[in-house]
Amino acid sequence: MRQIIISDSHTSQNIDFIYNFIRDSLLKKIKIDFIVLNGDILGEDKARPGYGYKYDKEMFLFNFKKNELLQKLVPEIAQGIIKYKEIYKNNGQFSDDEQIELAKLIKSYIQTRYDFLYSTLKKFSELVPTLYNLGTYESPIHYKTINELAFLMNLKPTLLKKIALLENYRFVYHDFIKKIKGLEGKKFRNISGNAILIKNVILAGIPGFHDSSVPMDSQSELQEKMTKDLLDSIKRQLTYADHLIIYNHCDCKKMKNPFSIRPGSPLIRQFIGEMKGKLKHKIFIQSYNHWVTTHFYERDEFNFILNNTAVNNCIFNIVEVSNKIRCFDVDPKQNRVRELNKYDSFTAEYTTSEQRLALNYKNPDEIIEQRNLKGCYYM
Repeated sequence: MRQIIISDSHTSQNIDFIYNFIRDSLLKKIKIDFIVLNGDILGEDKARPGYGYKYDKEMFLFNFKKNELLQKLVPEIAQGIIKYKEIYKNNGQFSDDEQIELAKLIKSYIQTRYDFLYSTLKKFSELVPTLYNLGTYESPIHYKTINELAFLMNLKPTLLKKIALLENYRFVYHDFIKKIKGLEGKKFRNISGNAILIKNVILAGIPGFHDSSVPMDSQSELQEKMTKDLLDSIKRQLTYADHLIIYNHCDCKKMKNPFSIRPGSPLIRQFIGEMKGKLKHKIFIQSYNHWVTTHFYERDEFNFILNNTAVNNCIFNIVEVSNKIRCFDVDPKQNRVRELNKYDSFTAEYTTSEQRLALNYKNPDEIIEQRNLKGCYYM
């Protein structure tokens, strides 16, 4: 079984570039069984200087001209949004009538962005069977699409969220869920909070409804309850499976060794311990916006793969599950595929960042030069 994993693409520019590369180049060379879109397809405000390769600006051309980006993202309402952007810039506030009209534009913006998300899932599923795990930017708890708009308008998210309450925008997510249910079938599965069995592999998505699953408030408790239900579903299917892959879009914590992670959820940590001696292979995919290289290591009998597409200039991964687990970096900007070595995080020895990088990459000097990496390789 060979799958593509794309985590945190964040910008329409990124995900469209990756889609075109997969369609026009990669699929002509490599057989892919399915694609996993592991959340945060939305999130234009997360792109910033420093993301992507620093050594060659021509390889990272994100458009920071915000009005032009608005025209691309929401062409039908862009001029209206720009109008209110200028009003606030000149007056420092909105009148009551202006707030009512802006609230309508905010709702329309959110609707258009979720329409883009749906169309992205649809076109990927028409290319290769596709699985989707919801990210925090798609969460109905936070509606971080408002953060996007605040970024594009140079306003504080708190101001726009307050104004947005003048309109009923929360139906947008529920309509989106209804629409993707219409995609469900052999070509598309929503694995957000679900565990499915394909052949002898359990594929399970821990969605990012909330950033944290540590029980501190009602939102965190909801996230942890969803995690519990998912893990219970996995346990019920273990007798039918030889392999398990978990795609996590919730929080994690960096260990003392900065290139290992500790899942934030107590239930996940307990589950990892309980799984010792069970199944042939277990994989834990963790998206994290600080990793500027892919990390592939074994710990507690799990293969951990840490990745992030937006940080890495559109790099995504291919993971192959057979007699052993293989992980590849796919660099669509350079049309390059690199296989990664795997290391044991308990026994690996290194004293420098370069030596740590060499644990995964056969040609660390080339990686350092290409990505202009200096010091500790995380942002």
